Amino acid sequence: MAATISNTYGALEIGSSVSVFLFGIVTLQSHIYFQRFPDDRFAFRALVASVWSLELGHTIAVVYEVYMTTIVNWGQANSGAKFPAVGAIIILGGFITTLVQLFFSYRLYLVLPKPYNLSGIITGVTALARLVMSTYAGIAEIVAKDFAQYIIDLKPMLTALLSMGAVIDVTIAISMVYFLVQRREKSLTRVTRLIDRLLAFTIRSGLVTSMAAILVLILYRTLPNNLIFLATYTSLAKLYSNSFLSSLNARKSLRDVVGNSVSVEVPRKAGISSRGAFSNAISIEMKTTTEFKADSDF
Repeated sequence: MAATISNTYGALEIGSSVSVFLFGIVTLQSHIYFQRFPDDRFAFRALVASVWSLELGHTIAVVYEVYMTTIVNWGQANSGAKFPAVGAIIILGGFITTLVQLFFSYRLYLVLPKPYNLSGIITGVTALARLVMSTYAGIAEIVAKDFAQYIIDLKPMLTALLSMGAVIDVTIAISMVYFLVQRREKSLTRVTRLIDRLLAFTIRSGLVTSMAAILVLILYRTLPNNLIFLATYTSLAKLYSNSFLSSLNARKSLRDVVGNSVSVEVPRKAGISSRGAFSNAISIEMKTTTEFKADSDF
């Protein structure tokens, strides 16, 4: 597809609008987090503040690049143009993505039994390797004299970056789903409500980020001569941030489900008194819900 005003300037205008809108949601979710969890551990509060600060810089870079492209560099969208702010977008987006993926990798490492928790270490190390690559790619874009030539020269690395992000997200989502399904089979009826909600949330959050990364990869590989892939990429980091923040903010509703799951009804079995069966069921239920309450803190 040849470059036109619609798939260069127009694509960037639409992409930047979506990106700014998603930053507004990130800001709202950050505000909700600090209001809802004022006594949360310092590491979590610092992580949220760091993600929001990086998102602020990322948004400024996106808006600045759109201004440079549509005003300063008018008519040079894909021919001899130099877009240094794109390098900042890549670097900041890399840090945001890595922080979120490390958070979910750490949670995998804590909640999964051995040796399955090794998947958390693998995804974490891969995320760090991806950060190094994205930092290099961003610096290379800043010093590049021609954006179109940069896209050609770094095509293998940019393809690897997008592919690694999707693989990490899918691995984290599949690992958590497997863990939750195993727990669901061993849980009592009321606890399955909590597990079902965790399953749905895990699938949604992992699906959104992985599908977005795959979409950017497809657009980049199939439409390299325009800026549609770049316009889509500007929103990718914000999807990760929203996934992370919604995971933290969802803990309150999950804890409410845990609190309501203590009371259970247990059918009587031969040779066991109703009081003994009920007491034993409460013990099992309390142990299971306590474990999930601990899990939801990560």
